[in-house]
Amino acid sequence: MIRNKYTVLFGALLAQLTIAGLYAWSIFSTAIINEMAWSDDQVLITYSIAQFIFAFSTIFSGKLVDKKGPKITLIIGGLLYGGGLMLSSFATTPLMLYITYGVISGAGVGFVYVCPLSTLIKWFPNNKGTITGLSVAVFGGGSILFKEVIGVLLNNYDVSQSFLYLGIISMFVIIFGAMFVGLPKGYEKAQLEKTEDDYSTSEMIKTTKFKKVWLMYWLAVIPGLLVLGAAKNIGLDANLTIAAAASLVSILAVSNASSRLLSGYLSDKFGTLNILKLIFGITIVSLLTIGLFADVTFLFYIGIIGIAVGYGGFLALFPTFTNQQFGSYKYGSNYGVVYQAYGLAALSGIFIKSFVGSYTNTFMVSALAGSIGLIIAFTIKERKAVNT
Repeated sequence: MIRNKYTVLFGALLAQLTIAGLYAWSIFSTAIINEMAWSDDQVLITYSIAQFIFAFSTIFSGKLVDKKGPKITLIIGGLLYGGGLMLSSFATTPLMLYITYGVISGAGVGFVYVCPLSTLIKWFPNNKGTITGLSVAVFGGGSILFKEVIGVLLNNYDVSQSFLYLGIISMFVIIFGAMFVGLPKGYEKAQLEKTEDDYSTSEMIKTTKFKKVWLMYWLAVIPGLLVLGAAKNIGLDANLTIAAAASLVSILAVSNASSRLLSGYLSDKFGTLNILKLIFGITIVSLLTIGLFADVTFLFYIGIIGIAVGYGGFLALFPTFTNQQFGSYKYGSNYGVVYQAYGLAALSGIFIKSFVGSYTNTFMVSALAGSIGLIIAFTIKERKAVNT
């Protein structure tokens, strides 16, 4: 039985850090386009599939972590994520990469991701917002590290070898982290007891509040997913130099991670719903700024950083909000269902971009979507009763 919460924190965050390689995809994508001569859209679809499968797999990983605990779930996630990367080293067509990286590694991210969120709030029950913010901040900010790791690999090896070595490293680190993760003493018994404030997953999905939360989540993260997945290409589209466009990955990672940590802390102080509304406002203004003034370099940076700040905030707040609204009894399963909004958003961004034809128009459409999300937020009240 693991009793030290800081040991658990170490193991969980180590695993969470490792899957952050997903957010450094734009570094891989440039190399793949140059080496494989694939199109920009073909490569971006790989990222979108990985994000969609990542979200979809949380339905299963959420149930697994509720039933079997975080250790076994993390081990499975490490095998899938690392194994998918290693198999990607054999990919010679976009379809093969969609399966190995998009589906297999994407599923691995989903199995790893849900464990720290579900586990750490049980060890730090009085600081749910802060600890959730820390967990997702490590996931978001880890792309800074993996930008360098992937960069070093690509400077010394071709794309195939880089996938192979990254997969080996990732699998080992995640499984190592899993060895430190467990539930608090006595929690196995407590988690079987449903209180009047808790919703089972089947009860949750019947509520109007669930539908509102799901729609808000979907509308909220569309722009951030697109920006983080195509940061370098968006920069080039805005006439930045190649070096400046590449630097956006690190700039966005810092903004994304900082916002996740700060938003989680602020939600403990001022209420999760209040901070959600604030983050929606920041996102909408940022989208309008970059959509209208993308040719002004300073405003471009302000806008794109604001989108990353908004995205990071949403990723910190919605897990906490789901726990607050629907309880801890089946939190892993419940958040897995809510998180499907994220998966749909991953596909929505690329669809909108393909339909409207440019990143600028995509940002304007996303601003409208964010405005609808903000309106929905004002129709929700903080939970004060058992029934909604």
